[in-house]
Amino acid sequence: MEAFAQSIEGGIVYTWVTSIFWLWPLMETLHFIGLSLLLGGLIIIDTRMAGFFRGLNITATHKLLPWVFVGFGINLTTGVLFFFGDPMRYAVNWGFRVKMVLVVIAGLNALWFWLRLNKPMHSWEPHGDTPREAKLVAWISLVTWTGVLLFGRLIPYVGTG
Repeated sequence: MEAFAQSIEGGIVYTWVTSIFWLWPLMETLHFIGLSLLLGGLIIIDTRMAGFFRGLNITATHKLLPWVFVGFGINLTTGVLFFFGDPMRYAVNWGFRVKMVLVVIAGLNALWFWLRLNKPMHSWEPHGDTPREAKLVAWISLVTWTGVLLFGRLIPYVGTG
């Protein structure tokens, strides 16, 4: 990871990110907006899928997924730019590393949902309880994305050498 980070320093993206005074604060703002879209949508989707708020139609909550994807796209873009803008800081930071592991787990969990639950979900009782597998996927999502939020917030304060 450190060798990769060293190869980035001084590159075109690194120079662009570090040479524009207002770019980093703008990226921080966009990252926060992306996180709000991502987590805001997932909290509604996952808590319903976990069996709460049965007054909400289970399939209707999934209409928030486009906003979740927009939020993820914003965070992926700004996150990559953060890494390219200060690669050595992130490469050695254990908060960043844990965050990335949690993002991978969350992604695998989303794949699990897509492959195993997305189609059957449309036949579930709209306001009924959800199957155990759906609850497990929902709780894994809630825990991993909460961890991503917490470890992301810790990055400036831990493991930077």
